[in-house]
Amino acid sequence: MKGRLFLMCGIPGSGKTYFCKNQIKGDFKYVSRDEIRFSLLGEDDEYFSKEKEVYKLFIHSIEEGLEKGLDVYADATHLNPGSRAKLLNCIGNAKEVNAIYFNVPLDLILKQNRQRSGLAYVPEDQIEHMAESYRRPQKSEGFAHIWMVKNVDGQFVVEEIE
Repeated sequence: MKGRLFLMCGIPGSGKTYFCKNQIKGDFKYVSRDEIRFSLLGEDDEYFSKEKEVYKLFIHSIEEGLEKGLDVYADATHLNPGSRAKLLNCIGNAKEVNAIYFNVPLDLILKQNRQRSGLAYVPEDQIEHMAESYRRPQKSEGFAHIWMVKNVDGQFVVEEIE
């Protein structure tokens, strides 16, 4: 039996990784594009210097979890319909495909990003550019369910979007 796929969608610093690591319970597989990237990059490598290999491993890890029947949480920005379609076109069948998107104010995202260091820190102008191009997921993209996550007074509030 195939597992379910959950695409995490949001600007860097919006809380996707923290949410996955601290809010999701049970038997699941977490696949982080950044964790794969950081495991491959050397100290002097550019952030996107091994992107083809990173993406290939990202897809492979997702498919591996789905084949085992696990719920798989794919942690990457997935900022727009095109980036989400690219991933979904690479993935074999999943029991169901869902999206979890983060609706977090830009000022909070920038504040959270400032707490990062090394390769995890994203320049603020890049975050602002990503915020301008971000499009929340729509059911028309093929999602069975879409959940919106807000940060309210430091707590995650999750609601399903119809």
